[in-house]
Amino acid sequence: MFTINEKNFKIDTKNTSYIIGVSPFGHLLNYYYGAKIDDQDYFPFVKQKYACASGTTTNYNERDYAYSLDLMFQEIATVGKGDYKEPSLVIDNGKDYILDLQYHSHVVNEKHQRLETLPSFYKDMEELVITLKDTALDIFVELHYLVDYENDVLARNIVVINKMQNPVYLERALSFNLDMVNKQFELITLFGGWGFEGQKSKVLLDHNIYVNDSKTGNSSNRHNPFFALKRKDTTFNVGDAYAFNLVYSGNHRETVEHSNFGNVRIQSGINPYCFRYCLNADERFETPFAVMTYSQNGTNGVSQNMHEFVKEYVQHKNVCAPILINNWEATYMNFKTPTLHKIIDAAKDLKLEMFVLDDGWFGRRKDDFNGLGDYDVNTKKLRGGLKAIANYANGKKMKFGLWFEPEMVNVNSRLYETHPDWVLRSQDRDPAYCRHQLVLDLSKKEVQDYIIENVNKILDSYHIEYVKWDMNRHISDVSSTERHAGEIYHRYIVGLYRVFREIVLTHPKVFFEGCASGGNRFDLGILSYFDQIWTSDDTDAYERISIQSGYSMGYPLKCLSNHVSADISHSALRHSPIDTRFNVACFGSLGYEMDLSTLLPVEKKAVKEQIRFYKAHRKLIKDGTFYQLKDMREDKIAMWLVVSKDKKEAILGYFNGLQTLNPSIDEIKLVGLDENAKYSFQVRPQSHSIQKFGSLINLILPVRVNERGFLVRTISKYKTIDGEAENYVISGKALHSGALKLDQQWMGTGLGNDVRVLGDFGSRLYYLKAIEETQEN
Repeated sequence: MFTINEKNFKIDTKNTSYIIGVSPFGHLLNYYYGAKIDDQDYFPFVKQKYACASGTTTNYNERDYAYSLDLMFQEIATVGKGDYKEPSLVIDNGKDYILDLQYHSHVVNEKHQRLETLPSFYKDMEELVITLKDTALDIFVELHYLVDYENDVLARNIVVINKMQNPVYLERALSFNLDMVNKQFELITLFGGWGFEGQKSKVLLDHNIYVNDSKTGNSSNRHNPFFALKRKDTTFNVGDAYAFNLVYSGNHRETVEHSNFGNVRIQSGINPYCFRYCLNADERFETPFAVMTYSQNGTNGVSQNMHEFVKEYVQHKNVCAPILINNWEATYMNFKTPTLHKIIDAAKDLKLEMFVLDDGWFGRRKDDFNGLGDYDVNTKKLRGGLKAIANYANGKKMKFGLWFEPEMVNVNSRLYETHPDWVLRSQDRDPAYCRHQLVLDLSKKEVQDYIIENVNKILDSYHIEYVKWDMNRHISDVSSTERHAGEIYHRYIVGLYRVFREIVLTHPKVFFEGCASGGNRFDLGILSYFDQIWTSDDTDAYERISIQSGYSMGYPLKCLSNHVSADISHSALRHSPIDTRFNVACFGSLGYEMDLSTLLPVEKKAVKEQIRFYKAHRKLIKDGTFYQLKDMREDKIAMWLVVSKDKKEAILGYFNGLQTLNPSIDEIKLVGLDENAKYSFQVRPQSHSIQKFGSLINLILPVRVNERGFLVRTISKYKTIDGEAENYVISGKALHSGALKLDQQWMGTGLGNDVRVLGDFGSRLYYLKAIEETQEN
């Protein structure tokens, strides 16, 4: 919603206001961004706050000694007129880098303009477009402001237009610039690497420049484009917080600069690293959309705003993912048809919904050295080809899905032998390899066409209802014989999005999952086309707690693809209870990745109960409001809560780290419930392996046994010990106040249905449901 008074603009959402205006010298300035203010309070913000300039500050104009761009809160930051902080737009016009952008015009559109080359939003938003023009050159810049009123989210980008006769070169074109007063901000970013993505970093701003960026060609597992700023005393649920993200899948850069004047400059957009883009006469360059939000309800508040925005505007499908079994960690590439049949048979018995065939089904693909780039089915592995294995799964009432890695190529492939010129590499150097792969040059239309044709051919030839799209290496050797190397990184991403549009949007019934060695490309650009993203190749439950905790700050649970893996984690070699593996994975899109045909009877029983529970509650998980209540790294336990929109249902997850001998009483303080309602609070039943207690079992047995012997091992395959039965009826008000205290944990002695035996990496799920008074009686 826009309120416009001459050249001043107030942008309102349900709970926030954003005020900008044109200065006496024509520059577009920011006056306020925060909690919503009334229109009558609009004008006090629209004035210059500096009475005089600082000693060595450069004045923009001699007519006003106090007016310096180094002090102004600008909506776009350029070079050459006295602003010495980080610029958001840098253009080489052939003579200099000076750019002085002043107000030219504005327009309000009922529906936002769709981008031509980059992802746009699927749901219409009202849009304000303010056009600026350089004072000496025919260079125009459009600043776009889109409003999601209900979810308190603004989307921004810029479009640069060259109306000169000669080309100019963009060396930096970020999507937004936001200046504001520092409020003792802490910066939260998500860092990591392969297998430990989404790790939260938190730092109190000092007088420095903080850069969060990717140079890998992807949005990267090293530094995700999501970031947040919060006051030092802001908690999960109380206090001021801002959050930002970028709808882009390539190299990005986020900058937070704490200036010598005590202000902060916030920016995000395409990384200027190895970026130099030629803009010819009458050409336009559009930057990706950035999104931002503010909340007084802590980091959970901004996360929830982002979650709802992504679900409503970024993703074009609102569907629940099928519960699947992926064969990767069960077989890797070493499989044949009978092995797959056994896994499918076991999955059918456990009531799973889909079988996904992973890597190794095509061409010469027997290991990482061979086959990428080819699409012919390996019938030596798959008797009858893809059609036969898809029909077998369908015959068991299960859907069929397939893994692809279309952006890469092995030298040992027919594609490379035919088109060695289709890879990214210098003509004068040997290329660098990763996983024995080279990267196809998606800046070339013929490469895009090859991928589109072959993936579409596979999808149209078999009954495939799910695609896992993988990308298993960073981009290197960025060089091209057709255009300047400074354009390749961006043109690759533009080409990738064209491929997505031609494949994904023409197969609306296929469920698409993005993957890049896990979360190496976990971003809003991917989610503009894909339904979810494989969160991490690390399937260890304990590590996944921190990974999922980080990503869920900016991305809704329905986008996080999580699998229950084997007893001993392939990634961490850690044993985690099978219920903990499920309890972590169920906060997102659930799958399994193990050899289901080898499960013990007690494990089969546990998995059947897990799947029954998830099917009953996955709509709550997909559509509910998510809260983080405790953080594993800071609190030694993690607590997650998801509450239905009508507040009639909730699921609470409690996750233990390392067990201590004398644990304190756990006080449960929840949020987001109906204070006037009463809830049944029930633990999801879990049981314990007999072997969990070691030689302590001899304290309750009439004869002494070897806890590692044949008898105990045999019994433990079929029998377990019931866990605690902890059930209450309690009001939402009491749950909000912290009145509920859980049963004591195991303290080295005592065992019964009122003792919680967690142990290392133990966990619980609690289901809350609002009840009628008559039910209570």
